[in-house]
Amino acid sequence: MSSPAMTAEQKGVVSAISRHWWVLLFVGLVSLIVGILMVAWPGVGAVVAAVLLAIYLIVSGLFSVVRAFASGLSGGMRALLIIGGGIGIFLGLWMIRLGHNPSDPTLGREEQIAVLGLFLGIWFIFAAVNSFFGAAELKEGRGWAIFSGVVYLAGGVVLISVPLAAAAVIWVIGIWLVVIGIFEIINSFMIKGMAKKLSA
Repeated sequence: MSSPAMTAEQKGVVSAISRHWWVLLFVGLVSLIVGILMVAWPGVGAVVAAVLLAIYLIVSGLFSVVRAFASGLSGGMRALLIIGGGIGIFLGLWMIRLGHNPSDPTLGREEQIAVLGLFLGIWFIFAAVNSFFGAAELKEGRGWAIFSGVVYLAGGVVLISVPLAAAAVIWVIGIWLVVIGIFEIINSFMIKGMAKKLSA
């Protein structure tokens, strides 16, 4: 069954997003690599975990802000990308600060990693809202965007609500980063394909 015809506004949104398909690909690769490292090295210390997550959050946050300035996006989508990117960058810088102060007497190792999981869970939930909002604006690729949002939301809820040991927190974060990385890589090529269909 062919998908319903897109309106001119929806085509503009798809075109704006598709011009930056490589951003999703790059962020997906970073997420996949960081996730594999955390899964393969579950006994990693709080400092290394903070650095790995900082790399992921800062990279994804910067590219989210870059995508926000693409022409053709609605005001709501642009605002979500900027806010989400800003949160990611802030959390990444905070984690770098944590990495430089591993001997903080106010937090033990278990507490430090629990805080990492909490803040990443908050960012996952915001990313889920971003995915759902994007799905509401588009007809092409809507199902995939909703599925991606569900994955982000599930990861955020788990990290925020379930009390886990330090090693388990790192393992759960790693698993979700691998899953999200795979989704983002697939999504980037789907968006690239949508751009080709529009140009045809």
